[in-house]
Amino acid sequence: MPRPPLLSDVAAAAHVSITTASRALDPNSDHPVKPRTRERVQAAAARLAYHPNPMARALRARRSPTIAVVVHDVSDPYFAEIVRGATHEASTHGFLTIVCNSDRDPATELRYVQMLCLNRVGGVLFAGGGLEEPAYRRELRGYTQSIGEYGGAIVALAPRAESWAAEIPDNRGGARMVTEHLLSLGHRSIAMIGGPPFVRTSRERELGYLAAMEAAGAAPWVTTADFSRSGGADAMSRVLARRERRITAVFVATDSMALGALSELRRRGVHVPDDLSVAGFDDIPGLDFVDPSLTTVRVPMAEIGAAGVSRLFGLFDGKPGRPRIRVHPVDLVVRDSTSAPRPTRAVRLRLTSSPASALTTTRHRR
Repeated sequence: MPRPPLLSDVAAAAHVSITTASRALDPNSDHPVKPRTRERVQAAAARLAYHPNPMARALRARRSPTIAVVVHDVSDPYFAEIVRGATHEASTHGFLTIVCNSDRDPATELRYVQMLCLNRVGGVLFAGGGLEEPAYRRELRGYTQSIGEYGGAIVALAPRAESWAAEIPDNRGGARMVTEHLLSLGHRSIAMIGGPPFVRTSRERELGYLAAMEAAGAAPWVTTADFSRSGGADAMSRVLARRERRITAVFVATDSMALGALSELRRRGVHVPDDLSVAGFDDIPGLDFVDPSLTTVRVPMAEIGAAGVSRLFGLFDGKPGRPRIRVHPVDLVVRDSTSAPRPTRAVRLRLTSSPASALTTTRHRR
């Protein structure tokens, strides 16, 4: 079996030095190479079916050709889309992508970062929002310093307290946008189902909702749950149990939670949007096939994952990029789950002697 071609073979075929061949084939090299020379080297590499060895480059840089994406929930379509974009971009640079699932547990996340540091991972993308726990943040600081010392780099893809380079969606602006949409339809009693309060993304989206409600002179009401379908269903039960005033619309902090909320509404016989308008956030794949299709905020998840990888390679080359935090714009996607409040319909709670309350929908003539 013939041996694979070496860089020296390419250099000989192109009549250049090995150093020039290496620079001509490295897309991240800053060393000037004449265009004709670069074309000659690339043609020789293609003719010989030569592929650069990313491990050899890693040994020179003291880091492995690997990018880790730390996610909070690998089953969440939001993180799956980010990983998809990151993986595609990393592969174009000859880097392997690995995924670390922390379940939003600080201890688990720290164990992963420790292992990544020991294995000299080239770059780390933190796809989940920062966890607000002082001990976690102190210990994480030591590991991330070690990653930087051997030439690795870190980029955040969600709001965090650390002063890392970041590629994040406009969480606050998107939440304000979707709340303003509900207000423009005529809703004033708008509840929010937010995420865990110890995750910074949750707080950012809540602040956007609060800003829109305050500007409209409407009274806010927020309940929180974990970022899951079951969490969304449980939180919707609490919304329906709120008897002080009638809620006509609900903004849910993620689409996964919104799907759980919609399931709970179907179980109780509440019609969306006739009885209650529901909106989400993220625009995860498949929402067009949900009945009713979900109004939401579209986050460019795959693009953010790819942008995070590109930022890592800039950091490898000593080019951190500006601004430090790049905020990616989001869009409102209006579908069937939101409409103007119907004055002829009202949702009320009928208390029963059983632990679970039964919901009834009544029609009122005007």
